[in-house]
Formats: sequence, C-alpha cells, structure tokens
Amino acid sequence: FRTAFDAVFRGFHNLKGAAGMMELTKLQSHTHELENILMTFKSREMIPRPYVSMFLRGIDAARSLLNDQDISFDFKVEGVALPPVEAPAVVAIESPGPAFESDKTALAEFINETDEGIERISRHLQTMETGTCSKDMIDEIYRDIHSLKGSSYLLGFQNLGNVAHAMESGLEGVRSGTHEMSAPLLNVLFKTLALIEKLLLKARGGSDHDEYQPEIVLLTAEFAKSVDQSIKKFTDSSITTTSALAQRPIDDKSESGSSIRVPVALLDNLMALMGEMVLVRNQVLQFSNRSEDLEFLSMSKRLNVVTSEIQGQMMKTRMQPIGTVLTKFTRVVRDLSQELGKKINLSITGAETELDKSLLEAIKDPLTHIVRNSCDHGIEMPEARRKTGKSETGNISIHAYHEGGQVVIEIQDDGKGLDREAMIAKAIEKGIVTPADAARLTSKQTFALIFAPGFSTAAKVTNVSGRGVGMDVVRTNIERMGGTVDLSSTTGSGITTKLKIPLTLAIVPALTVRCGTGTFAIPQVKLEELVRVDQSGTSLKIEFLHGAPVLRLRGNILPLVDLNEILRLRTEKTALDGITNIAVVNAEQTSFGLIIDEVFDTADIVVKPLNRLLKSLQVFSGATILGNGAVALILDVLGISKVAQLATEKSGSATNIQESGRNASEIQDYLLVDIGQPTKHAIVLGYVHRLEECRRSSIEVSGAQRVLRYGQVILPLISANKLLGYSELDSNSETVSIVVIRRSGKLYGLEVRRIIDTLSTDVDMTPAERNQPGMFGNLNMPDELIVVIDPFDVINDTFPTPVPSLRDTIRGATASTPLVSVPEAEIPTSNRNPTILNARSANPEPIGPRRILIAEDTVFFRRALRKVLEASGYEVVTVNDGMEAIDLLTDSATPFDLIISDIEMPRLSGFELATKIRSTPRFAHLPLLAVSSRAEEDFMKEGLRVGFNGYLEKLRPEILLNAVAELIGKSKGAA
Repeated sequence: FRTAFDAVFRGFHNLKGAAGMMELTKLQSHTHELENILMTFKSREMIPRPYVSMFLRGIDAARSLLNDQDISFDFKVEGVALPPVEAPAVVAIESPGPAFESDKTALAEFINETDEGIERISRHLQTMETGTCSKDMIDEIYRDIHSLKGSSYLLGFQNLGNVAHAMESGLEGVRSGTHEMSAPLLNVLFKTLALIEKLLLKARGGSDHDEYQPEIVLLTAEFAKSVDQSIKKFTDSSITTTSALAQRPIDDKSESGSSIRVPVALLDNLMALMGEMVLVRNQVLQFSNRSEDLEFLSMSKRLNVVTSEIQGQMMKTRMQPIGTVLTKFTRVVRDLSQELGKKINLSITGAETELDKSLLEAIKDPLTHIVRNSCDHGIEMPEARRKTGKSETGNISIHAYHEGGQVVIEIQDDGKGLDREAMIAKAIEKGIVTPADAARLTSKQTFALIFAPGFSTAAKVTNVSGRGVGMDVVRTNIERMGGTVDLSSTTGSGITTKLKIPLTLAIVPALTVRCGTGTFAIPQVKLEELVRVDQSGTSLKIEFLHGAPVLRLRGNILPLVDLNEILRLRTEKTALDGITNIAVVNAEQTSFGLIIDEVFDTADIVVKPLNRLLKSLQVFSGATILGNGAVALILDVLGISKVAQLATEKSGSATNIQESGRNASEIQDYLLVDIGQPTKHAIVLGYVHRLEECRRSSIEVSGAQRVLRYGQVILPLISANKLLGYSELDSNSETVSIVVIRRSGKLYGLEVRRIIDTLSTDVDMTPAERNQPGMFGNLNMPDELIVVIDPFDVINDTFPTPVPSLRDTIRGATASTPLVSVPEAEIPTSNRNPTILNARSANPEPIGPRRILIAEDTVFFRRALRKVLEASGYEVVTVNDGMEAIDLLTDSATPFDLIISDIEMPRLSGFELATKIRSTPRFAHLPLLAVSSRAEEDFMKEGLRVGFNGYLEKLRPEILLNAVAELIGKSKGAA
C-alpha cells in the first residue's frame, strides 16, 4: 500500500506543479484538490473503494482538461466520510524514518529526478548571472524546486523539503514580477543549491540528519535579506521573452509517445543478454567456417549482420550525452573562482557527445580534478594576468568529440602553463628523477612528471590542491577503463589535457593470443602493433639489458616481458631463438613488448567480471567466452607492467646492450633536426636543455638580436645555417621550433625548421671533409649521411668571447664566466693553491706514457676526450660513471696519473667521486680535472671545494691538452 500511495501522490503533486508552470489553472486546481483528498489517507492502511473510483475518474478528467475540454467534476463521495487532515502536504511529516524504507525503487527515482532538476537549476542560474533572465528560466527553476519540495516531504526528508520551500519562497516574488533577480539573491540561490546537494547526498543513504540545521537557518535569514534588496518591479527590458512555454501549444500525443522511462537495471540485464547473444553468434560463425552447408553458411552470415545491428542499437540505450557530467563543472568553476578570488570563464562544446553510462560516472572524478587544477594552478590572479598583457578573466574550455571509436575530451586553459624548471627541481627534490636524467628529459617527458605519485608544484597546501595526490590517480583511473591521458603545455599560454576513453567496456574488440596451453585476449585499445622477430636474421634481434630481454625497434629500446614467465605457465626460461611473436602494448604511456607463443585473430569479446577469488590478480581484468566455447582471460596491460616491474627497468639506459660484439655503453643519443637542407642534421642530446615551439609572432627584437621571452629569461635566438654556409631558414611558417642549449649557466635558442626524432646509435662519428666551423663531423648511417652540429661553436659565432688563458682555465673560469674564489679553509689540503701554474705552449708532448681515467656517461664526450688524448700519446681508460671509476681505481694494479670526470652522472656524480677520492689516502694525491657542460659559478665553486684541481667547460681540444699537461706535470714535479 505504501509504495502505491507514494507513487500516486508524487504523480498528482508533479502534475499540479507542471500545470501551474504552464498556466493551466483548471488542471492545477483539479490535481491540487485530488492531492489534498489523497493526503488525508496517508496514515491509513487502505483507501475505501469508492474513493479509489473517484481518483480514477479524476485521472480521466485530468486527461480531458489536457485536451482543452470543459468538465464538471464532483469530488464528494456519498456514504464515506473523509478522515481528519493531520497536516498539510508542505508541513514536515513526523515519522520514525524516511518513507522510502519500504520502497528502494521510489528512492532511486527520487534521486534521479532530483539530480536532473539540480542540473537544470544550476544551468539556468549561471545563465542569469551573465545578465540574461527570462520568464521561461524562472518558471523552470520554480517548477523543479516545487517538485523537489513535495517529493522530499512525501518521502520524509524534512530538512531537504524545508530548504526547497525556502528557495521556492525566495523565487515567488521574481516569478510574480514584484522583484528582480539581483546579484545578492543569485548568490543565496547558489548557496542553497550547494546545500541541497549535501542533503541529497545524505538522502542517498536514507538519512535526514539535522547536522545542517544551523546552515539552513542561516540561509533562510539570507534569503529574507536578499529578497528585501530585490524589490523592484520587472521592466520590459528585464525579461527577454514572454514565456515560450505558455505560448507553445501542447501536443500531448507527440510528447507522450516520444520517450519512456526504463529502469537502469533492466538495461543492464538486456546488455548482459546481448553479450550472450554475441557469444552465441561467435560460436555459430566459427562452426559455419567448418561447414560445407551453403544454406547454413548464408543463415550464419545473416545472423551476424542482425546481431551486429542489435548490438549497435543496444549499446545506444546505455549511451548518455557527456554534457550531463560536463555542465556540472560550470558550478565547480564558478564556486572556485569566488573562493580563489579569480575571474574564470568556462566554455563547453560537444556536450551532445555520447558515452556509456558506466564510463560517464567513472570519468566524473578525474575530470573534476583536472578542472580544479586549472582553476587553482593554471589560471593566474587578475593582477598577474593584467601584467602579462592578458585579460583579467581566465578561460577554461572543455571540448568533447568522437575520434577513432573513442571519446576524446580536451581540457584547455589559458593560464601560466607549466614551469619546466620548477617541475625538474621538484622532481629531483622528491627523488623522482636524478639530476643526470633530468638534463635529458624532453618536453613530453617533463610534463609526464606531473603524473608521478606525490608530485605537486603547489607552493602551499590548500583545501583545493597541493597535497600531491590526484594526477597519478587520474591517470590510473583513466587507464584502468582502457583510456589514455596526455598533457602538453606552453609556458605562459596554458595547459591542454587530452583524455581518450573507449565508448563502452561491455563489448570490446580484442586480439586473441596463445601462451602455453591457454588463450588470452588483449584489448585492441592497448595494442600498438605486432612484431615477428627472427633471431637467425641480421636486422631485428632480441638483445639483453641487465639480463632482461629488449628489442631495438626503430631506434627505441623496447623492454620485453615473457607472458609465459609472468603467468607462470612454464617453469623453465623460454629460449628466445628462432621465430618470436611480440605484441607491442601501451601502459601508462610506456610501451613494452609481450612475448607470446601464437597470434590467433581479432574479435568482439564480451567482458565478464572475474570471480571475487581472482580479483586480486593484477594481470587480468576480466574474462570472455570464445567462439569455440572456451574461456579466455583478458589481460590487464597496466597490471602486467607493474608485476614485471617495468617502472624501474625502463629508467635504465640502453648502455649495456651487446651489439656486434661491442659494449652497449658505446651507444650515443642524438636529436635529429631539419634545418631546411636535403641532409639531416643532429645535435648531441647531452647538449640539449629543452625543446620548444612558439608562434613566430611572439619573437621580439632587442637591438639587432632576435629574442624570445622564455619565462623570466630573455632567450637569444640563433641559427646554425649561416655558419654552416646554408641559406637562411624559411620565415613563412607560423610556428618556430627551438632547441634550447645551456652554456655557462646561460640559455640560447637554436632555431630549426622542425624537430624530427631522436637517434640512438653506436656508429662512430667521422671528421668533416674540411675544417668546417659549426660542425663536429658526420654520422655515416646505413641509409643516409647525418651532419652533427657543434652548438657551442654556433653560439661562439654569434656571441664571440676570448679564449681563456691556461691560468684561468685551471682555476675554473671559462670564456664567459669570471674567476671564482673559495675560502682557503673550505679547500682540502691536497688541493690548496693548485692554480699557480706556468703557461705552456699548446699541445705539449707528455714525458713518457701517462695513464688517464675518464669518467663520463655521455658517449659522445667520452669518445671525443679519448680521441684527443690518445692522439697526443696518453693512455686512456674510460668508464660510464663515478661508481665504475671507484671500482676501477680499487681493482687496478696500475696507477693513474690523472682523473677527468664529468659532473652530472648516474649512480655517483662527479662531486661525489671527488669527495670519495680525497677521503681515501691511497688516491688523495691524484690530480682531478672536471670537464662539464655545467660551467655555472656555483658548480665551479663546489667543484673546487670538494677537491677538483681544475674545472673546464667542454670546449676546444687545445685548452684541454694544456690543462692535462699542466696538472700531470705539476703532480710529477711534486712527487
């Protein structure tokens, strides 16, 4: 009885409110009377049969009124008296608990209707805030609030009903035209809406606690005050229309037949049955492939077509416009802009783009976090924006669209963008990357740091953000549903975050493969390509890095995971000889290869959830039934990468790969660039500080020098073309690609036509055919010749500086850095007064063979130093970092005369190496020479403090040879 009573009462109440909004006064009065009579039976166990008949006649009469027919209706029932009325419908209902306890369906319907109503109210209020206020909007808001009030009281949510009643009363004057929609009234309406959302959250759990009672009392008082401030008769200009609802004729037949409400549970059941139908279809198709019955083959093909069409239509029933989620962010942005004291405008396009309902709910939290980050971190304060020439009002745009069977959501702001230097510093501080690794990060890799757990660039923790929890969860959640997240930024111009999400997770295309005796499915959204490797061939082979298999694929080092080993399908190691099948997959924007036994085919698979006993397995995301009736487990690519611990392996360099009998530490990384010539050009990656792209219009001129404002730095722009004897770069393109080079603590921008790619190779660089300024030499690759640019030479050509004297060189000065001084007490005894040296002629001949140890992690510089020194008669031994240098010094029976070390190296830096050497009596006497591209004054001071006898920037060979000869000669003389 209670369920039926509540449903009938809610129907009468909603019909009454709708009739009032549409000014159907006769229908409004009729349903109001029916509602009042029904309310008298609320506390009874049943409604007398004569009154049931009266209500049925009343419903028929309502239909007649909707058809604009005159009626004469008698509400009296002879022989049966009405019970006394205990309370009007709008008065709080005294009951031990909410009335929905006996009917969860009523609660679910109430929650859904209220959610929709809140969304409409929020949208209209934000439109009104822009200055557009129409009678239509006010009527719709009033109708939604009125319905919420009645339903809340009916279901026993007294506090929610009271708040809705206060909001309804505040709007009454605006609706009747005695008040205007003023700014104070709008602010209170927004606050009330926020409180309704809090109370609705309680209602979802079936509670109506009084913890918000003080807030309700305060808002009621604010309503009274704001209404008093809003007493002003509407002028003709205050309303943009007359009510379109009142003018439009009602087509009851077309409206009632256009849509119906269907419970979500019913759609879920239909989707499950659709999945079973797809499985049966797959089985029939597989059987038909083995049959010679042409009629059966024709029927199976027809079944395939029909099933696919039904599947497509069925999928649409679960689809909802993404706007149901996106439009909620207008409120989020409005509230945050007020809280942060900023001016922010939000624009949304593509709200009609549809997505599966389950995914729609799943993306709500990640999107909220991204939008809040844009408001808090991205958009600047009005004063700061005005100083940079921007409008005081910041802009955030959300654009949704379909692309390649996925939904793409782009969130873009025009704020300050990401500060690369700050991100690098924070990542080093938190131990996410080492200083050596940080120097090699590309722009994309730098931006990816924001997804690292615990990473945050916020200056302080607020209630909005700054705790370093969020973006890593955003990426994990998006990728868990088969999607990807990508981020790009331009300093001073904002951030763009792009999400790619599959349309649905119920039925997905996948590749089926075999490992051992089992069949597994790889979702195609995670599959990049299939590679077949023949170990007996010469071009593509599986190699080993620290004992782990890797594949050098198009210049990239691809880690490999043996699926048999991960799933423990074999106890012994798989012999990687002969033919090997590799599925290249993507997890957390990192690619790796899955070694599999056999590739079968692609098919639409129905995703079945795993049993609760199997849910703890990270390597599987679900299961499916194949066409032959067998069960195949669906691989979780992200989970496999974690189980295989690729997060730690992928950070290792490729410097230990054995190739062609050579040590893989001889592999050098280059940046390939196009400078408008037929031949490709390269820059040693160790020289590259950052990669940038800017609009040509943003380039300015200081004197005769073209410059770019680069954060807080003025970046001078130079070109290698003139020095190399080429024609100047084409200036017609709208954008300019820039390679940022750091030298002696200063940044320079090398203009190129475009950035092509990176190259990893062990090919030795050959000298140029002639002594060409701006060139190191050539890379004679199998398919092309690549010219290697000397960026320091290019910088010297534009900004010439004198060659430093030998005395200055040994003291730690460079051509562009003044002498540095360190207090005597801070310098180790063995290194005091090492710089009082006599000048020597260039390229001095060493007296007898001298052994030099070079610790340098960059292949290019290691080779260059070795060639120069060996050509002058020195015996040279090279190692990759400081740790290898210590090991070699300890184990070597033959002593060294000099140690040359880079500063930024993995495992043990140059500073740490010098400290260890000076603290070990056996080696404390050895002269140490720092040769580094980091020639800033702070680095030089630190180098002399920890024990280096000299500090050189990576410059010209003659300077190096003079310094080496001086240090070795002084050391031998002292001995």
